Amino acid sequence: MGGFSGSLDIVLGDDQVVFLDALTMVLMQLGHHVLAATSRRAALLDLVREFRPDLCVFEPRFPDGDGIDLIGAIGGMSPATKVVLLTAEDEPEPVRRALAAGAVGYLHKSRGVPALLNALQRVSSGEVVVEGSFSSAQPAGPGASQHLRQLATYLTPRELECLELLAGGAGTPAIARRLGVSTTTIRSHVQAVLTKLGVHSRMEAASVAIRYGLVNAAPHLEQVKEGGGLA
Repeated sequence: MGGFSGSLDIVLGDDQVVFLDALTMVLMQLGHHVLAATSRRAALLDLVREFRPDLCVFEPRFPDGDGIDLIGAIGGMSPATKVVLLTAEDEPEPVRRALAAGAVGYLHKSRGVPALLNALQRVSSGEVVVEGSFSSAQPAGPGASQHLRQLATYLTPRELECLELLAGGAGTPAIARRLGVSTTTIRSHVQAVLTKLGVHSRMEAASVAIRYGLVNAAPHLEQVKEGGGLA
């Protein structure tokens, strides 16, 4: 495991003390500095104020309150601290709330330690990372376009490229060839696109991208035709 170009200063928060201890040990073994860890929401702001870490990684649901409500305050007292939420819940609404409040990462705990390490590397480099099965229904009516355009702002440049190629009819192999990366990497990018847009399939992602003008797929239609089928 690993993959970071340098060590990070981290404050952790989770209501499960055993999980918190295990995560602290893993991160420290990999050379990162876990400056403090707490199982209480009330203590998290004090720790961020004291240590001003690079990252604050925490479970959004604490016994003593909602952690998402802390994101704005964390950004206010320590603007350089990036917030990543790590959860066992599957609901989509907290994802949207967290991103709107300023979080740059939202991961399901089932993704495992390697995915968390990769996500921390990516957010420390400026990406917004969402990984997990946070499915949701898209809103209908006049507000749908604005809603989807807002969600699309959380896509990274590479994820937007994948969405554009999906909308042009490309499958995974064709996208991988076009972007010069592995099919495994493309599947990871596409899953992030589905999660961030709150859609359930590649076909739905392509449909909303075209319908609401999220990308310009026209130039790619002929170039990716051999990929077929949104596989």
